[in-house]
Amino acid sequence: MAPGTVMREHLTGRSWRERLYSLLSLPLAALGLAAVLVTTILGLLSAGLLFLPMLALSLRADRALASLYRALARGLLRLEIAAPPRPPRAPGLSGLMGQHLGDPAAWRACLYLLIRIPLGVLQFTLGFLWWAYGLLFLCYPVLWKVEPAHEIDKAGVAHSFGLEIAGFYFDTWPRALLVAAVGVLVLVASPWPGRLPLLADHYLMPRLLGPSAASLRLAQLTETRAHAINEAAATLRRIERDLHDGAQARLVALGMRLGRAERRLTQGDLEQCRSLLHESRQETKEIIGELRELVSGIHPPALDAGLGPALTTLAARSAIATRVELDLPERPSAAVETMLYFAAAELLANAGKHSEAESVTVSVRAARGRLSLLVSDDGKGGVQLDGSGSGLRGLAERVRVADGVLTATSPIGGPTTIAIELPAPA
Repeated sequence: MAPGTVMREHLTGRSWRERLYSLLSLPLAALGLAAVLVTTILGLLSAGLLFLPMLALSLRADRALASLYRALARGLLRLEIAAPPRPPRAPGLSGLMGQHLGDPAAWRACLYLLIRIPLGVLQFTLGFLWWAYGLLFLCYPVLWKVEPAHEIDKAGVAHSFGLEIAGFYFDTWPRALLVAAVGVLVLVASPWPGRLPLLADHYLMPRLLGPSAASLRLAQLTETRAHAINEAAATLRRIERDLHDGAQARLVALGMRLGRAERRLTQGDLEQCRSLLHESRQETKEIIGELRELVSGIHPPALDAGLGPALTTLAARSAIATRVELDLPERPSAAVETMLYFAAAELLANAGKHSEAESVTVSVRAARGRLSLLVSDDGKGGVQLDGSGSGLRGLAERVRVADGVLTATSPIGGPTTIAIELPAPA
């Protein structure tokens, strides 16, 4: 850090925000002390069940106080902490009480408020009092001259009232300016001592006031479960529509054509009967092909020989020259193979439509218990995962259902690399 930056650090917006946070830490520590005492007393008294409703209200207040701390951290420390989800609530008053009494986030908030009692005092001392004393020392020459009072020392000498340390009075201009110089040094150095106790908040607040790993995992599983249900419902609707509008209609037409052939055969019109049977046989071949395409959308027959041959088949059909690289010590599960196959097919189709690339590389590797699919092209780039109308968002959601992650690296001008990571089942 440059010397000029060090001198100006105490005047930056960050330093003023941290100073205000440290100033508020003392009254908030006192408020937290009151909340912890109330919760503790009600917790001890609730053994007789009479004070359980009041304990539930106290835990709700602790959770609200935690929300205040998250808001202050977001506004003053620029520390983003998500609010932990509330546990499910059963019907009735007992369900409401159970929701608050069994809320892990409220109990974690109570623990944080307990830790905040000494931490708040330390933050106030190092973050605000240090700066306040520096400002006081800087203004000492003015304060010393303004103060009219005098004080007599043990030797009977009169001194202007001011700073006195072990019988040494700072009541002359050189001494007063020395105090002011110390004040400048204290002000310049004030940001760094104040940030030391703030590190504790950066560590504790996400862990005690934010969602736990278990709640995040539960929320993720709930979301991916909803996506899986919606995806399965959409697949079933697509299959039903394809069967109803395609194969079923053609089978009905085939039955009618066979009925006409039967009537022609009864009437002795062999030539017309032969023509109808020939058309029926052609229709049967087309229906079988259509059903095969429909089934391949559920499980591609190319996967029967493994992921490598299936990807090679995709590469051969691609509109862009495609190279396949496979490094798998063992064959993945059928579900993982299907996910990787359809992801590669969709990414190759997107590259053929939008990338203007001349070559594409599809690679699948296994490392550290994860399977990774990389699709790279030398096209124009500019792919956005979260952009409006991005076709990758649907693929990313489907990958999340399998507990995977999709990332896109695509600067303007290229190249583009889409990476998909999936857990490798043991």
